[in-house]
Amino acid sequence: PFGVADRPLHVDPRRRRAGDVALLVLVVALIAWGMTAMLGYVDARAGIGEFGVAAGLGVITFGRVLVLLVVGTIVWVPVGVWIGLSPKVTRIAQPIVQVLASFPANFLFPFATLALISTGVSLDWGGILLMSLGAQWYILFNVIAGASAIPADLREVAASLRLSRVRRWRALYGPAVFGAWVTGGITAAGGAWNASIVSEVVGYGDTTLHATGLGAYIADSTASGDFARTLVGVTVMSVFVVGLNRLVWRRLHAYAETRFSLS
Repeated sequence: PFGVADRPLHVDPRRRRAGDVALLVLVVALIAWGMTAMLGYVDARAGIGEFGVAAGLGVITFGRVLVLLVVGTIVWVPVGVWIGLSPKVTRIAQPIVQVLASFPANFLFPFATLALISTGVSLDWGGILLMSLGAQWYILFNVIAGASAIPADLREVAASLRLSRVRRWRALYGPAVFGAWVTGGITAAGGAWNASIVSEVVGYGDTTLHATGLGAYIADSTASGDFARTLVGVTVMSVFVVGLNRLVWRRLHAYAETRFSLS
């Protein structure tokens, strides 16, 4: 019943281009209309200046995300390489890391919040810990996968040359897991931005802790029913995430593909 049609459909290329242009114009018009409506709504309810306020708070939250990535890299990249280089350890540790990465970190928030209250640590710093409870595991999981993929012959060459530990990291381990680290970093950063909404405002009993940041801005606006400021916060966070993905992570990924690819 299926086969090549006796009279295949031919579409004039000019008509096809005209249809593409018409669709593009329609999409651009809808986006422009939506942005105009959003800006008008925000201006009437909160003021356009709220975008500047949210952007400043976004820089603070970005600082927390950056600290999380740096600390997570320093701690988990060596651990991930050590696990990945041992097939026996990998078989045991990798499922555990997968479970930790999928575990809902907000279940641990009450215990972490109680610890912050008891020790008097400000949520401005403690929020980094809360954000890392779920995000850090993506770095470890991907680095394990990257280290496991290092060809055995390259490891044997490094051993036969009797390279020092530092030279092995510079010549083999670091370049081999860089692409995996980029993948883990993208995922961890995205998870940290999302987690900031529930990590910068936390409570235990009658005590509520606040941190300064975009996540707290969105959480407070949502709790008070201020839809205009919630819209501003979500929009600004989306711009941060998409902008960083385009300007930083995509370039790092392309660099890893061209500079350190083993294929």
